[in-house]
Amino acid sequence: MERIGVDALLVAHSPNMRYFTGFTGGEGILLVLPPEQILFVDARYTLRARAECSGVTVREAVRPVEAAAEVLKGKGILRVGLETAHLTVDRFRQVRRLLGNLRVKSLKDRLDTLRMVKDAGEIDKIQRAIDIHTGALYETLAWLTPDMTERDWAVEFEYRARRHGAAALAFETIVASGPRSAIPHATADPVVLADDGPIVFDHGVVYEGYCSDETATFFPRPPSGEFREIYRIVQEAHDRAIAAVRPGLPAAAIDAAARDFIREAGYGEAFTHGTGHGVGLEIHERPTIGPRDTTRLEPGMVFTVEPGIYLNGRGGVRIEDMVCVTDEGCRVLTKCPKSLTVIFENS
Repeated sequence: MERIGVDALLVAHSPNMRYFTGFTGGEGILLVLPPEQILFVDARYTLRARAECSGVTVREAVRPVEAAAEVLKGKGILRVGLETAHLTVDRFRQVRRLLGNLRVKSLKDRLDTLRMVKDAGEIDKIQRAIDIHTGALYETLAWLTPDMTERDWAVEFEYRARRHGAAALAFETIVASGPRSAIPHATADPVVLADDGPIVFDHGVVYEGYCSDETATFFPRPPSGEFREIYRIVQEAHDRAIAAVRPGLPAAAIDAAARDFIREAGYGEAFTHGTGHGVGLEIHERPTIGPRDTTRLEPGMVFTVEPGIYLNGRGGVRIEDMVCVTDEGCRVLTKCPKSLTVIFENS
């Protein structure tokens, strides 16, 4: 706050509220007014907030934003920081009107950067989420038969993940088979699994607020020579990116390690997204492992490495792991082997 020149902060983005206070309710507003933090919530969340938050004053208010604004105006505050990247236009106008003559400074998403480096407790929760989704994946694979649909697979995975202890899915599970595997963020449709070509399975869960994320590309039958080669290229790009992770490097350097290899193999235009993204209280966090992110890597940062090649109308391959930056390189957190796997070979 001293560095950016504000006297108080208003925090409404629920992951940031949870990070700073422990409050899991999601709805409310946090006023940071050193040395005090005041969390304003309505009556639905008062007991929950008081049970979860230590070192924070919890105040019940019918209209939390108005209550926070009244406190600010009574304190003689001059400059207030707002995380404007997470406010709608209408919400910003409402807050701005309530603050009256107070000067407002846009923080954009700068508070999010405070969450980039995870402590040991956060990493333990991420690892637990990974353990849950890994167990659910292997159980689901053992249950699958070739006549099932993509949606059958996704629903069964969610059921088993919740039985293992997941609080929720981190995102809608992707099961995309045959030509649909060329759609990077395909939904799991009620169509029978294609009997040829790749099956992209992208999955993750939430455990105590923290997310996991992993993609494996399977094949229902032994793949053609073309897709065997594409798998090899993506796997090599994935491995090169992980090997490149070092503290002090810009995030863009990790992207380049994967992207340059895929481009040199002749598939540069078929790699249509960034190489990865941070994961924590949100499934997509800073840093972005892409060609323009200059964020310097630090020990404790957790992010995905997920290069892919997508051939429109034919199929795609993506291989994804989560890594944690260490003092000397990185540690792979996810557990599913990334060797080429045929799931119905003996059916």
